Amino acid sequence: MAGIFLLFCTHMFCQQYSPGGKRVFDKVSMNKFAVQTVSGRTTHLPVSSKELLVIAFLSPECPLCKNYSGKLEKLAATYDIKGSFVGIIPGTFEIKDIIYFQKNYLPSWKIFRDTSLLLTHYLDGKVTPEVLVIDNKNGSLLYKGAIDDWVVSLGKTKNHVSNYYLQTALHNFLNNKPSIPFTSAVGCLINDF
Repeated sequence: MAGIFLLFCTHMFCQQYSPGGKRVFDKVSMNKFAVQTVSGRTTHLPVSSKELLVIAFLSPECPLCKNYSGKLEKLAATYDIKGSFVGIIPGTFEIKDIIYFQKNYLPSWKIFRDTSLLLTHYLDGKVTPEVLVIDNKNGSLLYKGAIDDWVVSLGKTKNHVSNYYLQTALHNFLNNKPSIPFTSAVGCLINDF
């Protein structure tokens, strides 16, 4: 039974789980959801042969997304050979705001709009910024949650970061070490509009 995947249908989407209980995202399902490029062209998430897919839910209006952009840029530069870094902006933000955000905060990232929120719901995005690390070979979710533990609650941060969750997840996967699979991200709520 090791090769059997369990399906749980919630909302409008079927979610797959591996026998070990890890969430699995297959490329066929992910490519069913249309997104828009910053130029407004409708497309799908790019397929990559790199080992990892890193997705960040972002908002051009969220101060935390702006504050974390430097860390996200550094991680993308450090792990670019092994991972594809994609930003998803859920909702109906103006294209000009998204272009400004990408140009000034995350110029090395591929940024897409999810105006329908279908992909966001499929990936179970709740707040911005929130990150997912997906194994591109089998689609298993390796990590989902906060970038690090700097933000304690909205409006409250720590003086020093103790846990670099995203960086640790990337490093551990590439070095065949286990990692924490989930943390709670704190940020701006993703609204259904």
